Amino acid sequence: MESFQKTDYSVRKFCDTCGGHLYSEHPLWGVTDVYAPVIPDLDYKPTMHVNYEDTILHVKDGLPKFKDMPSEMGGSGVQLPE
Repeated sequence: MESFQKTDYSVRKFCDTCGGHLYSEHPLWGVTDVYAPVIPDLDYKPTMHVNYEDTILHVKDGLPKFKDMPSEMGGSGVQLPE
């Protein structure tokens, strides 16, 4: 397991063999984001996009897109246009 930390908000964890992104730890909030494709039987329905300011792949799905995080999670709460 390898790690990459761009900001104080998250530490990305990825496979050191294939480079696949597995999960992200958010030490300031004590939260771990596990990516849905890692759990094949999960009935996953997304509700928002976070850290969308840094996105490379723009998604037009009608879901809220937060610049960083919702204010309830310590972020700015700023939403970006689709």
